[in-house]
Amino acid sequence: MSDMDMMLPLSEDHITAIGRVTAYFSMLEIIADALISDLLGLQSEEDTISVTAHMMFSNKIQLLKTLASTRFKEDPELKAFLAGTLKEMEEAKDKRNKIAHAHWYYYSPQNNESGLLKRTARGTLKTSLEGFTPEQINQIAKLIATTTGKVQQFLIKKNGALHFG
Repeated sequence: MSDMDMMLPLSEDHITAIGRVTAYFSMLEIIADALISDLLGLQSEEDTISVTAHMMFSNKIQLLKTLASTRFKEDPELKAFLAGTLKEMEEAKDKRNKIAHAHWYYYSPQNNESGLLKRTARGTLKTSLEGFTPEQINQIAKLIATTTGKVQQFLIKKNGALHFG
């Protein structure tokens, strides 16, 4: 552990788990772009980048939900699989944001837990503290990786293979 890391209220295992969450989420963003490209029928990577490069992930999910609502009427099973996958993408985004944008407040070696401080100011000030072990953070990374796999499965079911614009 470096001198800089000593300033963090996180263990080495916490830092590794947080890195895993962000790395896996990067893969989910890539496959979300491929899904948008596929559903819009975009023909090139340049077209995909033109559409998705400046979209927040939540906007990508909203676009995908809208596209999903108008497609696959002839295949309700595929439509339901996509709807479930989009819900998981939203859950993965929310959990990733909680971890990646956290105000880490303390580290307790006794229970290997770091505390995430949440503060809001919507009409009134509210503060809460939630503890996370590296294992709990790794479960979020696993959810993200599994969700990425489900998007890939959807594209394979729809197209017979995985294609990237």
